[in-house]
Amino acid sequence: MLKTALLLVRLQPSQLNYFSRTTQQLKLLILPALLLGLLSSCSTKQAPLPPVTEIEKITLKPGSLTAEQHVELAKNASTEVAVSELLVATKLYYQEENYSKALWLAEKTLPLIDDKTPNYTHQIVQLSLIKASSLQHLGYYPESYQQLTHIEQYAKTHKIILPATYYRLLHAAYQQGLQPIAALNAQLLEFSATPSSAQSTEQIESIWQGFQALSQWQLSLVALDNAPDSDGWLALTSKANKFGGNQDQLQYHLRMWQGQFKLHPANIIAKQLIAQTLELSIIENVAVIIPLSGKQKSAGLAIQQGILASFANDETKKLHFIDSNTVNWYGLTNELSMLKTDYVIGPLLKSNVDKYIMHTSTVNQAQNDYMLNASADLFNNTDDSKLPSAPLFTNPNDFNTAIDSEYAINSYLQPQNKTYNTLLLNIPSKAGLANNYTVLSMRPEDEAKQAAATLSRQNFKHPIVLSQQNVVSKRIAQAFAKQWKLTTGEAIDVVYYDSSAQMQNKIKTSLAVDNSTDRINTLKRSLNQSIKTQTRNRRDVDMIYLVGTPEQTRLVKPYIEVNISPFAQIIPVYASSRSHSTQSDDSTNSDLQGLTFTEIPWLLPGEQNASLANLSQELWPNRIDGLSRLFAMGYDSYQLINKIPLMQQAPYLQHWGQTGVLMMGDNNILTRSLLWGAYKNNKVVPIDME
Repeated sequence: MLKTALLLVRLQPSQLNYFSRTTQQLKLLILPALLLGLLSSCSTKQAPLPPVTEIEKITLKPGSLTAEQHVELAKNASTEVAVSELLVATKLYYQEENYSKALWLAEKTLPLIDDKTPNYTHQIVQLSLIKASSLQHLGYYPESYQQLTHIEQYAKTHKIILPATYYRLLHAAYQQGLQPIAALNAQLLEFSATPSSAQSTEQIESIWQGFQALSQWQLSLVALDNAPDSDGWLALTSKANKFGGNQDQLQYHLRMWQGQFKLHPANIIAKQLIAQTLELSIIENVAVIIPLSGKQKSAGLAIQQGILASFANDETKKLHFIDSNTVNWYGLTNELSMLKTDYVIGPLLKSNVDKYIMHTSTVNQAQNDYMLNASADLFNNTDDSKLPSAPLFTNPNDFNTAIDSEYAINSYLQPQNKTYNTLLLNIPSKAGLANNYTVLSMRPEDEAKQAAATLSRQNFKHPIVLSQQNVVSKRIAQAFAKQWKLTTGEAIDVVYYDSSAQMQNKIKTSLAVDNSTDRINTLKRSLNQSIKTQTRNRRDVDMIYLVGTPEQTRLVKPYIEVNISPFAQIIPVYASSRSHSTQSDDSTNSDLQGLTFTEIPWLLPGEQNASLANLSQELWPNRIDGLSRLFAMGYDSYQLINKIPLMQQAPYLQHWGQTGVLMMGDNNILTRSLLWGAYKNNKVVPIDME
């Protein structure tokens, strides 16, 4: 039966129109062969009722017929009675959680329903909902989404108000498809369609969880959709995002919210937030592990300068900088203990992040302590069964510094393996992280996802991605294309290039200008005379997302413009932050006129801390953009060490930083919402895109 059902899934019609078939022929062919059951023998035609109820539940009484018995009755019944029997059998199968049979029978019964069936529009939606729900129970969410799309089309055509069940199924389909914005909107519609008597606290709390999981740019897109009650939810979320770390401020703003939204369902959440108390962590000693020598010294110094600017001689804390190029990793935990470390920032390089995690885990701390004991020969009669399975070092001198420390030896005599709360500045190789590790990473994929989701709302139908052929650019381009398909369901072309010459050829090919040139040349040869011509570009490409360095962008954007026909519409060009540089002058900016891009607040005029920006410009007037980003990263990292413990207790709390608006994401990785900037009149100005 399941195989039959799944076969029917693959053969679903392209739209929910069951009246274009020859209904009488279907009835004659299908009815005798079905294993079909009883709803009503009434054959009186009734006017369709616009509101559709939830999937009907049939009340079973002693002696009630089973689904199989209703199917048997349908075999020899008249057409109209047989259809009624099939309807009831389908609903009974669904009610019994026999989803494969419910799916199969609903698919077979739907073509038999016509305008002679009582409440036929209602029954069509009922069976279609059973199909969509059964598909989800069987694990076929994409097929369920297709079915829900058919239901929506049918409901619009017949002006039917869909029930809460429809939106509940739609929410589940979007969740499985990793579309949190659409899933949340469906949830709001479900709640609105639920009778007030049936609305529950669980529904409200589930909606709140959905809002907590969204970044700032996602919340901006939710606002555009105007789902029921979304204005109140967004206002509550905004106050929690901004003021959640200060209970007094939060309570003040929440009471203002309660006065504005007295009857809003989220008042339940507001009361919970007012009553909630967060535990503040006492952080006095902060260890910072960054490269302060070697090839990456300039990067480490930029982060150090950002941390010191954020620190601003805070008398409640002490900073301890450790050079990751000279640190003794095996003795690191002892060094952190001697410094009485409460929090660690760093390391920066991925390889050092992996080393840090390995040497600060509780298991490795125990092994390191054993090796300290063995090297110092502190004890006799060692139990060989407790030896580590493999030595962690080959040179005992690695431990000389730690062994010479009386504090380290005392720590061994009274072992207290400690986990250090750490803000890592890069993502480790292994995906999973213990709760004491958080990652602040400038992942380029973050802005690509934001750009794709935002630009997909601008009515662009056929964008292309033009990207340099290097590792970072390819990551951005692929993340953009993946998010575009996830949001719109449409795949887009990604065009890579290496050299400037290859870039020119790729642009001509992407815009089909080379085909136009070939046609012109063919025509000239045929006419054998000089004629005035103008190449044409393809008209379906309506947006280009550009990924490249500022130098490449200044070459690419003008070349795109010269390959657009004078009588064609200008193709807007958007870009990642890699295309923007603060080092360019007004003359070079003229080539970038109209370019729109994502960027961190620190590198957008008017968006950063003005006094800090002026001081930074005075101290480091020639600092390159990459180091400026690391400076902003260092600045945010110090601000975050007090925020992260609160974020872990309150997922709604977010941080407005110089690298973006930061929130806690999956695997304890902080994700960023960036701002948008554009080149206008040879200057960069912040703009609002969401």
